[in-house]
Amino acid sequence: MATPIRYRIRQSPLGRRLPHGLARFYRAYHYGLNGHLARRVKVARYLRATDEPRLQLGSGPNLLEGWLNSDVVHGEIFVNVTRRLPVGDARFAYVYSEHMIEHIDEGAGIRLIAEIHRALRPGGVFRVTTPDLQKVISIYEDRNPVIPLDQYLAFLNETLPNEPHPRAAHMLNTYMRAWGHRFVYDEADLRAKLADAGFTDIVRVKEGESERALLQGLESHEPSWSNPAEAMCLEAVKQR
Repeated sequence: MATPIRYRIRQSPLGRRLPHGLARFYRAYHYGLNGHLARRVKVARYLRATDEPRLQLGSGPNLLEGWLNSDVVHGEIFVNVTRRLPVGDARFAYVYSEHMIEHIDEGAGIRLIAEIHRALRPGGVFRVTTPDLQKVISIYEDRNPVIPLDQYLAFLNETLPNEPHPRAAHMLNTYMRAWGHRFVYDEADLRAKLADAGFTDIVRVKEGESERALLQGLESHEPSWSNPAEAMCLEAVKQR
């Protein structure tokens, strides 16, 4: 199995780790083109062009049509999610992130959830897909219904050939550090943090599925088994 490009680039506290200082260069280059004034113009233009504005945070190269895609390396605008989001209050109908929030520490994650709540309109929806600690533990215990432990170890040995993974302990330690993970949530913890920020109607949904048409078919994390095996997807509503 070839190493997916998303695994090679999603490895810093903000989800990106490129070798030999390239991460800093690409972030600076992206910021130069898409930060401050350019970003302000793009955000304003986007908001004028749609009645249902949608913001993707941590897009990576996965640019969603009809969305305002943001990232520190890719995306249409530069956004550092550990800082105040560069958008006004109650601007967006939807905010979406996939495999991003686990790359910042717990405190930054709490602040980000509050910022997303601020940026959403009343009745707006935040959809978040992120690793599920309980699913990760089930792989370690070899009781995951999607992927057996030996297959997961084989994937790690091919993806990270310089770090042998002969046993379950190696798998669990690698998961918590190798891709820049800073805090991995379980469902109860993430639900509590969403509720503390003021979100209501918090529901768990299957990846790619939603009762809301604009939130269907969004997840694209590679390899294709990774979300069913490792992740959870929650939708939460900002109270009207």
